[in-house]
Amino acid sequence: MPSEESRLIETLRVFCVIAMMWVHVNPGLSAPSAVTSGDYALFGAVFGNTLGRVSVALLSFVSGYLIWHRSRTVPLPRFAASRFRSVVVPMLVWSALFILFAVMKEPLTGVMAQKIEGIDLDAESLANAWAGITGPTANLSLFFLRDLFVCSLILRAALPLVARAPFAVAAVVLVVAHGRTLEPLIFRGPILQFLVFGAVAARLGYTMNGLARPLVALPLGYLLSVASLAAAGQPVSPLLHALSLPALALRAGVSFLLLAFTRALMAGTRWLALHRLGRHAYLAYLMHVPLFGIFWVFWRSLVGGPSDSSYVIFFLAGPVVAFAAAVPVGLLLDRAPRAVQIALRGRIVWPAPPKPAD
Repeated sequence: MPSEESRLIETLRVFCVIAMMWVHVNPGLSAPSAVTSGDYALFGAVFGNTLGRVSVALLSFVSGYLIWHRSRTVPLPRFAASRFRSVVVPMLVWSALFILFAVMKEPLTGVMAQKIEGIDLDAESLANAWAGITGPTANLSLFFLRDLFVCSLILRAALPLVARAPFAVAAVVLVVAHGRTLEPLIFRGPILQFLVFGAVAARLGYTMNGLARPLVALPLGYLLSVASLAAAGQPVSPLLHALSLPALALRAGVSFLLLAFTRALMAGTRWLALHRLGRHAYLAYLMHVPLFGIFWVFWRSLVGGPSDSSYVIFFLAGPVVAFAAAVPVGLLLDRAPRAVQIALRGRIVWPAPPKPAD
């Protein structure tokens, strides 16, 4: 893969993971706050409900693109074992840590953690809270990873079909994976859809660099976004809404715009070298919810609550600070034993050897 494309993908990881964190900033987009209503509601709408949710689709597309290029010759059992180690193992570790911290919250603070209030003590409820087998995890941000793992296995198994009939596979997935039709196998159908779309794009010879070119990404992004917004409010064909096509078009449109923005930023600010932070993106995502919980305790005590105007600063800066905190943790993990690295971030990285003295 060309180094320029690798840099683009790694930079996208940084932006997308930060954007996904905006969905989970305490107290959450479903709770009343300064960014969900009132004068600052636009911040929640743009950063959380648009960029945050669109980034899931864009990362899924990139993952499908990479699976086509890197894994189509890898036997399915070996691919499954590798994905389990890199995605599921750290997810389970961080999920267990989250539940442990939540259980400890009440004796330490006298307040019951809301995330575990509704968990029953039966085996199924506990298994779901930890691993998301047939329902959401206690840490909802990790539930995405459960679906990503399952969808990746489905895509890898379907790659021979993608090679022979890419358009047919894309059409089948568009129909089959809409709404809640695949639950409890998959809870977020668009993850599978955009994984397949990424693999289909790779099969057809498109590149991430080519799709991110301004002459390609900007017109497509604009047209898809406008068309989706227009269709959402119009009495058009029921089939469009039954398949959630307006929502999918919006995700695709904004994804193209993010691609164009990322490529432009890379070209204009090469000195930033944001792609070097891409390897810390998964660790940042895994640890951001516990970090937000800690940040929120101090912010509420020292600054104010979610309805205060100052909360906008917490909302916007929280993901950036969480990602920045993950970087030194990742550098420390570079020197940790292999088992610790796999458990906490799903990959092994050794620190670069020191350069010999002249």
